[in-house]
This record gives sequence, structure tokens and C-alpha cells, in this order.
Amino acid sequence: MEILIPTRGRIYQQLTLQSLPPELRKRTTLVCPKREASELHRLYEDVKIAWEPYPNMKIAQTREWIVQTWFSCGYTKIIMLDDDLRFYTRKSVDDWHLDEIWGDKLMPEFERIEDKLSSAVPHVGFGVRQGNHLEEAGWKTPGRMCHSLAYFLPIVAKEAKFDTVEIREDFCMTLQLLLKGFPNAVWNETVADQNGYNAAGGCSTYRTVEMSDAEAWKLKRLFPGFVSVRKPNYKTSVHRLEVTVQWQKALEYGRRHRCPLKKQITLV
Repeated sequence: MEILIPTRGRIYQQLTLQSLPPELRKRTTLVCPKREASELHRLYEDVKIAWEPYPNMKIAQTREWIVQTWFSCGYTKIIMLDDDLRFYTRKSVDDWHLDEIWGDKLMPEFERIEDKLSSAVPHVGFGVRQGNHLEEAGWKTPGRMCHSLAYFLPIVAKEAKFDTVEIREDFCMTLQLLLKGFPNAVWNETVADQNGYNAAGGCSTYRTVEMSDAEAWKLKRLFPGFVSVRKPNYKTSVHRLEVTVQWQKALEYGRRHRCPLKKQITLV
């Protein structure tokens, strides 16, 4: 399983990469704007560097390019990781409290993801730290995938597209696949934690609250009956609209109908 880390504006703050052991770094590629490639190569000689083919690509476009490019090169399994992650694991099945893990301790966790990924379960990921104590330990099917996105490319490259939306493209991809009857699996015993919403670099270079809110409504229009929009009362984070997604309902619908993608959504 190849590891891809899309990155932008964080040349000297590669948190995810710093957590990975040498064995995983050997199969890791940083995907960046062309202007950042030479400096990243100088700093991180033990990983591969690939630059985006067009300037000013947004994350959804970059993810779609990664899927299609790595599939065309013959790869079967990939995982895309946000560039600002730390990893945590539960103290035990019965204790939801978390310990941070890095280096060699991550090897069995990534092997678990790779083993789960298949034609039967073509999208897999780690859970997220926020709210993890509310989840049962183990695999959750279906579940919310973000921050860590593993795909079985022979299916995903043909059945769904990232660049249907510009924000929440991870949710959009999951919904497309669920609505075609392809289950996902999220591992909740080990989770990923992001370095805060709208941290410098990444999507913050172009994302605005207005854009985020508009994309929330767009996702609802694309998937009526499966997505609703709400306005949380954030006390510390940026005030913005969020979406609630009916993952189980989407998978049940997909298993019943297995409709082609073009019948599932209407592009606007």
C-alpha cells in the first residue's frame, strides 16, 4: 500500500511524515505544488516527491489526480494522509482513553488498514480522535472517513470522483461509493488527530467561511435525503456550517439499488 501525503504551505511542518517509521517512509510520496518540490526534496531525502501538474490545484483536484495517476501506474492500494496528523490508540478495548503512538508502533496499524482494503471493502480509514469515546472499539461499517483515506484503486478509480465538490471531497467520495453498494470500514481503536481547523497552509490558503458554507449546501443538493446542513455553536473554532451524513442509510440504499454514479447525483 503506497502512502500519499498531499501538502501545501507546510514545508517545515510535516507532522504526519515525522510520525512515520522508516519502513513506511520508504513507500511515502509527498504531493505538493511544483514551487515547493525542490525544498521538500532537500529536507526529506528518504521519501519521494511528486508535484501537481497544474498550478493552484485545490485538494479535491489533487486527490482525483492522485487516484487516477497511481491507478494508471499499476498501483492497487493507496492511503492518502493529511499532512498535519498525529496518531493515537486506545489503552485497551475497554478503555477509550488514548496514548499517542508513532514510529514502529504504527506498523501493525497500517498493516491492518492494508489487509482490510479489498474489492469487498474498497475504502478504509482510521477513525478520528474527536468523539472517539462514543464509538465502539474495532471496525465500524459504514463510518465517516476523513484525514486518512485508503482506497482499492481498481474500483475507486472507476466508480467515483473526488472533484465533484471543492470542500468535503472526502465525504462526497464516501457517499458515492456507499450509494453504489460498496461498504467502507473505519478502525476506531487507532485514530488520527488533525492540527486544528484552518491551520496555516493546506486548504486555508483558499478556503473561506463563505466558500465552506456554499459547499455544505452543494453537498446536500448532490445527495438529497442523505445530507443535512446545521450550524453548530462553536466556542473556539471558526463559525461555519457543518453537514450531517446518513452513512448507514446511504449504504443500505446502495445495496438495494446499486445505481450508476450518474443516476445518484446531479451535478450543479
